[in-house]
Amino acid sequence: MNENDHSLFKQMVKHGKNVHLGFSGRRILLREDHSSALFTMSLAMAVAVRKIFREKAQLKFTREPIIEKKPITHFMRRMRVDPMEKFNAPTVVSIIHFYKNLKEMDLGKPVGVLLVYVELVYLSHLLRLMEYPEIDDDDEEQVEDACGALCNIIAGYFKNELIALGYPPLEMTAFASYINSVVNGIEYPLKVVNKYEVSYEIGKEKRLVTEMVMAPLTRVST
Repeated sequence: MNENDHSLFKQMVKHGKNVHLGFSGRRILLREDHSSALFTMSLAMAVAVRKIFREKAQLKFTREPIIEKKPITHFMRRMRVDPMEKFNAPTVVSIIHFYKNLKEMDLGKPVGVLLVYVELVYLSHLLRLMEYPEIDDDDEEQVEDACGALCNIIAGYFKNELIALGYPPLEMTAFASYINSVVNGIEYPLKVVNKYEVSYEIGKEKRLVTEMVMAPLTRVST
């Protein structure tokens, strides 16, 4: 995140809804109170995704990303994940966990989770926009790996945005991908009760959704 982007987040937290982004003179639409650090992290997520598509596909979203805070649904200490509810159609989801350090990773204590959802019929087109190799939509392994690669890029950019905001660098897992269902749910920071969902439109259709679950982090710099 450059200096202008960094100051942008401070303005958003200070002034509230509908603060101009500066990238295109438009605004991110906010549907929830955003006074907390966790909402600031969700803004960092939106900025990370915009940067990726701007740099790798020269693409601008046709509507501003929409951020929503939603309650986490859980069962037996695991977060429920229902990919098909995002598009009401076959959907692939990829998941990466974040940890404060390698020790916490070994103990299975995540500090955060990133989920990336793409409608199955749109995944190959999305990859072509980003000049990725063609995939066979009928090959589940290729579909899962392709979405996982996208999730990995988003996770890396998001991690860098958090560092620019003064948070410590986090450890990341490899991705795990699923089509239509995640039967056993996923691990998540157990004390966190809300997740932040960001929806992105391409060609006036919702084509990509990211979800973020993050425990509070202590800044190491400002």
